[in-house]
Amino acid sequence: MRASVSFRVLSVFFLLHAASGGDPLDVELLSEQRVIRPGAAFCLGLHLRHPAGSHSYWQHPGIVGLATQVEWDLPPGIVAGAIQWPAPAVVKMAGNDAQGYEGETLLLIPLTAAAELATKSLTLTAKVSWMCCGASCNPAFKIPFAVTLPVGDAAEPNPASAALFAKFHAQVPKQDPAWQVAVKRQQDIILLSLHAPGHKSLPPCPDGIRFFTADGQVDTSQKQEVSILADGTIQIHLALSKFAPKHPAALPGVVVMPTAGQAGGQSLHLQINPAY
Repeated sequence: MRASVSFRVLSVFFLLHAASGGDPLDVELLSEQRVIRPGAAFCLGLHLRHPAGSHSYWQHPGIVGLATQVEWDLPPGIVAGAIQWPAPAVVKMAGNDAQGYEGETLLLIPLTAAAELATKSLTLTAKVSWMCCGASCNPAFKIPFAVTLPVGDAAEPNPASAALFAKFHAQVPKQDPAWQVAVKRQQDIILLSLHAPGHKSLPPCPDGIRFFTADGQVDTSQKQEVSILADGTIQIHLALSKFAPKHPAALPGVVVMPTAGQAGGQSLHLQINPAY
């Protein structure tokens, strides 16, 4: 695991010994900006690289797992927002479907600098916890990372990380008012419907369409039954989790679906929160 950027960084190396001999996850704390400006927003990212056969977890892991967490120790005048999570994938743990990441991902953290910031540089410190699982699980708790950035009259992007940040900014799910989304309960089944009149990139078949639960209402270990109706409406039948919150007002989560006519296997990542 590494914590580094290409400029003025406090590097931290930590190896967590476990039954498997150590944590296999490689972690870097990166900055999208090379110089930050008072009064402006900027972005850091936790770059996670998983070896083959291993995964970590999304903001809600599903039926099993532990989401990556960040605890900040920031100087006065700096405020961190919530993690912006790229769209997850299905990962397998002990034979169960969970929600997480394999390969490479970048967890994006937006920050803002106060307009009255009067310093030539500042150090941003975080303690990061995660769970990386494969043949066994390797927890890491409150591992320290730090980045020191100069402060200037004009913000400067970091060319070394620009492509990586652009790739994963594009994978953060977004709301789309073109989609009509509805949800209702039928005993232990949640019926989710999505329709986008005139949408030219609707998937031609239900393969690859999946809902990811943001609050645990859905049992991720159960199969999701997906169908596409004659008018293009997508219907997803979801199994209610035994651990679902009581009396939820809405169904927050993300729908991932392949898009027709897109090169490179691109997918649509749709953030939804329909009311019951």
